[in-house]
Amino acid sequence: MDAEIADILEPQREAAVPREPEAWWWFVSAGAVVLVGVLSARSGARIPFLWGVDFGIHEFGHLVTFWAPWPVTAAAGSCFQVAFPLGLAAYFLFGRHEPWGAAPLLAWAGASARNVAVYIADAPFQRLELWGAPGVRHDWATLLAGPALRYAGALAGTVEFLGWLMIMAALVLVTVRPMRGWLASVRAERKAAEDLARHATLPVREPHGPIG
Repeated sequence: MDAEIADILEPQREAAVPREPEAWWWFVSAGAVVLVGVLSARSGARIPFLWGVDFGIHEFGHLVTFWAPWPVTAAAGSCFQVAFPLGLAAYFLFGRHEPWGAAPLLAWAGASARNVAVYIADAPFQRLELWGAPGVRHDWATLLAGPALRYAGALAGTVEFLGWLMIMAALVLVTVRPMRGWLASVRAERKAAEDLARHATLPVREPHGPIG
């Protein structure tokens, strides 16, 4: 009976152990993180493909909070734009224990935060072309209306810093673990070589036959 129970539980134990990815998964993930970071830096925080996705999520944030007071609805677009990829990254990292899957999503969240920072910085000037009907309100110009508008630059700088922090965290996430594994492998090979060399220097005793 115990053997039958063990046979039943064994697949569950195997499923509970996080699956180690192939080495090339780490390279693909790291490449995606670097690509997002470079494109975000070179394109003024507006990455061609991700920008369209960010825009859709931004507008969806406004849509699902249309019933709330205007400040909540105005802020929801930018918050959703960052929270969506950040939530996916948290799911892959903590729910599935797959840092190689979480890293590009975390980099995406950082790029989205940098895009929001551009929007915030535009609040005192309102030079950005906004989508919608004529007379559509600038979210952050409305949120920071009055004396608070003077702090738009500082707030934008803080959000941009957080965006870069997420991108750098994604790069660390996708490089530290493989590097630690590689170093552990090097140390294991070195120890095996040292043990083999030490065993080669030990004296060899000839076997003795039985006395008598």
